[in-house]
Amino acid sequence: MHPNAMIAIAATLGLAAGAGGTYIAASEPEVEAQAISKAELVAAISADPSLCPIPTVEAPTEAEALAAYRKAHAASPLVWDRNSLPEISLALGQCDKAGAGPGVACMTSVKMGPEARPIDRIVEFAKSTSGEWIATIN
Repeated sequence: MHPNAMIAIAATLGLAAGAGGTYIAASEPEVEAQAISKAELVAAISADPSLCPIPTVEAPTEAEALAAYRKAHAASPLVWDRNSLPEISLALGQCDKAGAGPGVACMTSVKMGPEARPIDRIVEFAKSTSGEWIATIN
């Protein structure tokens, strides 16, 4: 066979392969996915709640939070007379992961005596190595 004919055949085959590859690469993909309705999504999650887990944080009980807060208050350098500490009461609100450091930050309502007005403040709690909750009063 003549060398020019071989070159022409090779070039034709190369062009055909290139054009076929371009067609395959540039052709529209077939979409197999299908959108589901909100009702179907709610039904699926209701049937199996593990599909959408709710993140939870370990937080102290109200009694643990009160004990930790009282201990932190008693250790505060701002307390003048450690023999007559106020009768502190605490109501624990929503808790979430602390922004910096270990533990949780909780919204609390603190009363420094039975007749005192409650003070709403964020208090951070972390568990010590012994398992006791430690409060950080800012």
